[in-house]
Amino acid sequence: MVTKKKTSTRTARSTRALGTSRNMTHKSKKSNSQNIIIIALITAIIFMSIGFAAYATTLNIGGTNNVTVKKTVWDIHWAGKSGVSPAETGVVTETKGADLGQVTRASDTSVTFTATLVKPGDEYEFTVDAVNAGTFDAGLTSVVLSDASAHANYLTYTVTYDSQTFNGTSGTTSFTPSPASTLSAGAQKTATVNVKYIQPANESQLPPSDVQVTLTAAFNYDQITN
Repeated sequence: MVTKKKTSTRTARSTRALGTSRNMTHKSKKSNSQNIIIIALITAIIFMSIGFAAYATTLNIGGTNNVTVKKTVWDIHWAGKSGVSPAETGVVTETKGADLGQVTRASDTSVTFTATLVKPGDEYEFTVDAVNAGTFDAGLTSVVLSDASAHANYLTYTVTYDSQTFNGTSGTTSFTPSPASTLSAGAQKTATVNVKYIQPANESQLPPSDVQVTLTAAFNYDQITN
């Protein structure tokens, strides 16, 4: 009886050992499978990251010193100024009554003239070019004429510019161009000044003696901003 119990005990122990070994083998296989799955996931993530990186693109807009701001100049003057661009085609020119008057360019912005009118019908006329040598477009805002209105019975004084005539003997001394007159950058336009001794309505309106009249024409320009 004793011998049978030992055999039975050994058999039970052997069975338990075999079961334990099988469990350990099963756990080891399961652990290996899990490791394989984890490694596969990590590998997939790495490949996905590489794939996205391969298709990533960066677009840049920019540069260095790729915008140049040019010097700006405001320069409106009467023709005759040296060293300007564009080349000026006109200077102060007498067109009528050259033997009765004289005109000179006193400065960049001033022209002076004198005239002696002896009898009704005599007239004096000259032209001068206004030049825009700057970089801004300019608009003529007004022309102011004086002082002919006090002598309107025997004297006319007119200025023609850009196909518009401003009459200094009308009693109005300030005129606004209509339509507006633009002097574009690089352009020039001619102003014509005419002074004429006219026949008065009756003899009593003739000047009793020599009369010196100071006549002026002021051209006012502003920058065009739109």
